[in-house]
Amino acid sequence: MSVMNKNLLLFFAVLMISGCAQHVEMAPPELMDDDLETFISRASGRDKILFQSDDQSAVLSYSLFSSGELPKFDPYSWILKGSNNRKNWVVVDNRSDQVFCSRFQEKCFVVQKPGDYKYYLLEIKAQENDTFTVADFTMFTENVLEEWNRFNYPEVAFEVLDPQTKGAGLYEQLVQDADAYIKYHALKVAEILFHSAKDSMNKVEQIRYQIKDYEGISAKSGQPPVVSIVYSTRHIENSALESMFKLDYETRGVLFHELVHAYQFEPKGIGTYSTNREFWACIEGLADAVRTEAGFFNVEDSRHPGGHWLDGYRTTGFFLQWLTTKDPDAIRKFHLTVRDLPVWSFDGAMKQVFGPDSGIETLWSEYQEYLTLEQAKHKTIL
Repeated sequence: MSVMNKNLLLFFAVLMISGCAQHVEMAPPELMDDDLETFISRASGRDKILFQSDDQSAVLSYSLFSSGELPKFDPYSWILKGSNNRKNWVVVDNRSDQVFCSRFQEKCFVVQKPGDYKYYLLEIKAQENDTFTVADFTMFTENVLEEWNRFNYPEVAFEVLDPQTKGAGLYEQLVQDADAYIKYHALKVAEILFHSAKDSMNKVEQIRYQIKDYEGISAKSGQPPVVSIVYSTRHIENSALESMFKLDYETRGVLFHELVHAYQFEPKGIGTYSTNREFWACIEGLADAVRTEAGFFNVEDSRHPGGHWLDGYRTTGFFLQWLTTKDPDAIRKFHLTVRDLPVWSFDGAMKQVFGPDSGIETLWSEYQEYLTLEQAKHKTIL
């Protein structure tokens, strides 16, 4: 679920070492399948995970995800070691007192003492339990945090207005530390909208986040430096009907959308959100584009031919995200046009990003052709 997927270090064998005996378990899919509903459950402080690479590679950073199980099963401390002969091991990273802010949550780290190794050994302990669980573990050959270590995290003012509701209780089961949870997603939104923490961006100093009993989903109000977001307990309850993973998927997706509104630039020279359709479509479309890029829309089931680029939300958002197939930086470049064009338009934005011969009509037509072909392929498979 992470957007940090460049320079992934691939491993072709994984062995589980339990006590004094070894048994080979070739690349258990639960650990490296990018599916947070699956996880491994092993003996805390005893079972060790051995990764074997096809060459000697320096791991510069890594991420691991908590499972959907109870927090007591989360990794609390761990040691990552490197070796080239599986006999002499060097500690490359050592962590303790680690707490995950929610279920299905990523924590990412820069390796403390990197080196070129063919094998890596991961030893994990839970805090007060004889079993630990991990949903995913990924190592990278680049420092994926380097461009963002100076990101200005907003202050978070979290409040549950209706604690007696079932939705409030479900949110508490999902999110153990709302402050860290919201800050994490603020960073993830910035990573998609901008190239690095050095880029010019809205100064968001505080996010006021409320859990409230009302008919709706979520809404953002206010402008930077102070932004307010409300999230419906009724929507939480509906989203949890299928599973806690479904609730997590929807909660993160909704939060991505609303946080984009805090950090995105607004079009100039064409009126306002309430008076100009192109302005509105840009704002809501970009929010859903970022949510899509982050992986929190089921695109295959939701994206179909038809509509108009001014329809906003998913229709516009799916189109903007599709543009990343033409240019991986398309969302960032599109967002920069919102900042830079004195009189903004979709046509002007497309021409600035893709050239004078690639206006909105041309690109939208190409996108519709792509969707029609994809739909035909899907029907053929069925």
